[in-house]
Amino acid sequence: MEYLFFTLFSSIAVISALLVITFRNPVHSVVSLIVCFFQVACLFVLLRSPFLAGAQIFVYVGAIMIFFVFAVFLMDFKSSMAKERFGKMTVYALPVAVLMFLEVLMLIVKGPFAKMGAQPADVQKMMDLGQSTKAIGMVMFTKYLLPFEIISVVLLVGFVGAVVLTVKEKKGE
Repeated sequence: MEYLFFTLFSSIAVISALLVITFRNPVHSVVSLIVCFFQVACLFVLLRSPFLAGAQIFVYVGAIMIFFVFAVFLMDFKSSMAKERFGKMTVYALPVAVLMFLEVLMLIVKGPFAKMGAQPADVQKMMDLGQSTKAIGMVMFTKYLLPFEIISVVLLVGFVGAVVLTVKEKKGE
């Protein structure tokens, strides 16, 4: 059963990653990238790493993708063209939305965490997951502290750069 979920999540992740680079509309590319990030989070859940799945969703989908959406909406593209192309994309969006809903439902009902009850072995598994989260935190803030801080500075510089470009365009108008 896990192999089926892995195949489903990974194939949707690869397809959505390909759609990111094939769509001409940047908004559609951003939405495809969000789908790809969610699929990677589902793969982390299958690997029994809920901390990484949550970090994937909060950091990439929550923060970085909002930054991308902000950058896309700063770009100047014709809204009539977007409305025209968006109408055509609903044919593809509905099956993808239904498929994503079904895969999340299957993960909840028949996934690896569906059988976790109040049994002692399952409690031990959940405690081990907590220890793995602690281990990730210890490694991240000791061995990989410098790369972690460098990434945060790079993201901050990118965000400040986007704000500066927006302010310059407003003053020029």
